Amino acid sequence: MTRKIIQSNRLTCLLLAALLCCMQAVYADSKASKQRGLLWEISKPGMVPGYLFGTIHSADPEVLRLSGIVQQALDDASRVVLEVLMDRDSMIYTSTAMLLTDGRLLSAILGEDLFAQTAAAMQARDIPEVVLERIKPWAVAITLAMPPTVTGQVLDLTLYQFAEENSKPVYGLETIHEQLDVFEGLSLNDQVALLQDAVEQFHGIDALHADLLAAYKRRDLAALVALNESAMKTGDQRLARDFQQRLILDRNRRMAERMQEHLEAGGAFIAVGALHLPGEQGLLELLEQQGYSVRVVY
Repeated sequence: MTRKIIQSNRLTCLLLAALLCCMQAVYADSKASKQRGLLWEISKPGMVPGYLFGTIHSADPEVLRLSGIVQQALDDASRVVLEVLMDRDSMIYTSTAMLLTDGRLLSAILGEDLFAQTAAAMQARDIPEVVLERIKPWAVAITLAMPPTVTGQVLDLTLYQFAEENSKPVYGLETIHEQLDVFEGLSLNDQVALLQDAVEQFHGIDALHADLLAAYKRRDLAALVALNESAMKTGDQRLARDFQQRLILDRNRRMAERMQEHLEAGGAFIAVGALHLPGEQGLLELLEQQGYSVRVVY
């Protein structure tokens, strides 16, 4: 029983972090000046500038060890704003939402062959078959799409804990319900198709994440875009287009709108997945359209 609880908690943390920055659809960047940089100053006349910081789902020590200029912006921030609050309520809600609670087993949904392939892949993520049977197809797909992590201490969680430990107000741009609705709203057939794509691409996922991590460390948004664009060409193209709309375009507009109150308050440090930043419909462009000036700092 203890092992099951540990496995469930590990998967919950993984899913929360995964929803912050995985499966990003990508777009051609319209301005070369926005192709490099992770920390951006967001300003407007009469407003104390804020910062927009791009994150990645990684427990890599280099990623967690913020550069001096990023740390200074975080230290000076009047508030910290994340995609979603990684608090206890979010953990509890995710733990429930990712589980099959209607008596069905995943093996019955997937069929014998696909379930066997899925179980083998999930074993590599240290998720045993007895736990797998109770997980929804979309939650399995997200787990397989993410790199393994021993500690679960990914960047977004580190930023959240820093804010809490330093008594800084911390906010979420979205609720955990809104984020999970992107997946919960999928039909069962689409959830299975998503899982099957994840299983078929599982052999190359670690290499892809290594390339993404290297590009992130170089602060190369254009390279991140190119890598993800290539990855999006595999699998179910209809489903990929649907995710582009639901997971990126719709959420970019929502987050850009909700950022405004925090930016107008002055001195905000806002952190979102790095692939939300670039592109014609990325956050940097959307903020400029709202009258803000954006300037790369790091």
